[in-house]
Amino acid sequence: MTDLTPYNPARTEIATLAPSDPTGRRLISWAEAGQAANQLARALSQTAFVPKGMTDVGNATAAILMGDELGLSPIASLRSIYVVHGTPALYARTMVALALSHGHQIWTESASDQAVTVCGQRRGSEHVERAEWTIQRATKAGYTGNAKYKTNPVEMLYAKAAAEVARRIAADVLAGVPYSVEDLELEQPATTTVTRESAARSRVNRARSRVNRDRPQPPEPDLPSDDLRSELGPESDPEPSEPARVTDAQIRKIGAAMRDLGMTDRTLALQYVSEVAGRDVPSRSDLTRDEASRLIDQLESDLNALPTASDDTDWPPEPPA
Repeated sequence: MTDLTPYNPARTEIATLAPSDPTGRRLISWAEAGQAANQLARALSQTAFVPKGMTDVGNATAAILMGDELGLSPIASLRSIYVVHGTPALYARTMVALALSHGHQIWTESASDQAVTVCGQRRGSEHVERAEWTIQRATKAGYTGNAKYKTNPVEMLYAKAAAEVARRIAADVLAGVPYSVEDLELEQPATTTVTRESAARSRVNRARSRVNRDRPQPPEPDLPSDDLRSELGPESDPEPSEPARVTDAQIRKIGAAMRDLGMTDRTLALQYVSEVAGRDVPSRSDLTRDEASRLIDQLESDLNALPTASDDTDWPPEPPA
């Protein structure tokens, strides 16, 4: 008999194609980094270690990704990146810290309640950049509406000058984040309110106008003669009603918010109140209810803009002479 050789078909390997990425795997790397950042954001965003603005998981994920590009740890990213009117920004102290970590130098030349001068030098360069911010310059730029320019002018002027120097000497380090929180916190986005009439209400209004148009109109009353009008005398306009006064609850809320902002001086507090109200206000009890509401909104806005870290007033050390 002839020995039969068993038939063993050759095994065909099926190649698995790698995901296509025309950007050279940059998008895939980003997607993988995004998943890792999202896991961290879910774990950290609900803790007491992050500010209120980063409790949203989406915002926290984006902040961690941006901070990673800048060289910040996840927690440092959540505490250092602040979104103002939809624009990400860094605190001035974070800009300075990033510049120093790359070997650049930033130091304070002079500081007072009226003016702060900050200098900086890029690593390997002999050129010294110098930025001076004065109260007059801040007023002209429209920044002094922030109450912190009255309660802590040195810190606010330093923040402006330090951020300006950091952008000049370390633009590459800041990776395209051109704004500091102090630059953006006073800007108000332009808004447009559009009111649309519902279809049902529109139909009712059209029907009402047709009924009124077809209904016989009453005859116009006879106007009094000139003689009668002269006897009655000139018409007098009704006296305008007095606006509602501020409530006790509003006064208590204003006082508590001012204490939280550190405005315990009566003169300073009344200057703030007058600036928000747009008129001279000798006492909080002289406010109208609408003015008090606007004042409370502004105080809460200023409170929310305050940095949450306990070392907000820490300045970077000056280099040895």
